[in-house]
Amino acid sequence: MNGSAHKTAGVAIGIATLAIDKDPNKQSMVHNPVAAGILAGWGGMLPDLIEPASLGPHHRQLFHSFGMLFVVGYGVYKAYRWQPENDFEKCVRVCALFVGLGYLSHLVADAGSPRSLPLLGRI
Repeated sequence: MNGSAHKTAGVAIGIATLAIDKDPNKQSMVHNPVAAGILAGWGGMLPDLIEPASLGPHHRQLFHSFGMLFVVGYGVYKAYRWQPENDFEKCVRVCALFVGLGYLSHLVADAGSPRSLPLLGRI
């Protein structure tokens, strides 16, 4: 996938998450379709910002790996389950959720490509 496709996938997953994350006690001012799209779209591009494809055909290392998929997935799970106690924590939770889901959408798309993902890459 190219950058715009990763961004689009991130936006779609971010907005779709709004339909699932309905608990008003966990929502913040960034819990809306525009913010979800921006945050998740940025998260969808984040792996290529950290490890750009311009580094060559083997640019997929640690931040494009199954290990990172597990780490970010666990972080998204913890953010989803988090019970924030104030408005700042609600904002942090929602941002972590949307950016993390965008990042995951990128890794899942890359995992399905012919080159796939390394287990850990070079550390």
